[in-house]
Amino acid sequence: MNKILVPTDFSEHSNYAMEYASFIANEKGGKLIILHIAKELGGADLDKKIEEIKNYSFLSKVEYEIIIEEGHHVSTMINKVGIDQGIDLIVMGSNGISNVGEMLLGSNTENVIRKSRFNVLTIKHKMLDLNIESILFPSNFAPETYSIFETVMEFAKFFDAKIHLLRVNTSNHFEDTASVNEKMDMLIKHFNLDTEYKNYKKAIYDDKNEELGIINYSIDNSLDMIAIGSHGKSVLHKLIHESTSQNLVRDSFRPVLTIRF
Repeated sequence: MNKILVPTDFSEHSNYAMEYASFIANEKGGKLIILHIAKELGGADLDKKIEEIKNYSFLSKVEYEIIIEEGHHVSTMINKVGIDQGIDLIVMGSNGISNVGEMLLGSNTENVIRKSRFNVLTIKHKMLDLNIESILFPSNFAPETYSIFETVMEFAKFFDAKIHLLRVNTSNHFEDTASVNEKMDMLIKHFNLDTEYKNYKKAIYDDKNEELGIINYSIDNSLDMIAIGSHGKSVLHKLIHESTSQNLVRDSFRPVLTIRF
């Protein structure tokens, strides 16, 4: 995570994301790329907003660059700047509202998650405690999800966080306990968790649907972050469908990390 892209519309939710991205950058010695996409360049009001950003105390200890781009297609521009800048992670704010036009909230956050080639960390509120002590990884634990878990491991080691391996069972997607444990154990063996990272827990949780199971398990166990796989338009290798991944961003009050396949 040497370069972190933070899109901003100057709202409080994008400021929450910027503050948390600053924490990660400071801990990792990385650089922030702060991006604002304007419909028209120039203007005193835009200059004032940029000066306000420069005075944020949480930016005082990190290297950052502010980029202003003109455009109307927010998610497309974010992806372009991410590619041009060689970023490793996008951190975005979201207030959970859909269909909010060109604001970097709600539907645009979902578009970035769906279309971007990057991992996206969505921040829904001001993080009172910047450290992450627990990360939830909901999955069906098929081999194709291992590439997702590599990123989960990276975050877990960075925060020294406990990983919760979760299989949500529903009436439509039910799997017996023995089969789930066998798949979990294969992942554990593949990543040598029992010898290299023992800070993990296995869990099977029953609920009406995958999304509710993930959120309710997070609440029941006071978890700090949800990490979920997302690979754009394809649904071939996902337990949790694209709509659920988007709904988690809207409905969960915890940070949600969507990881590219």
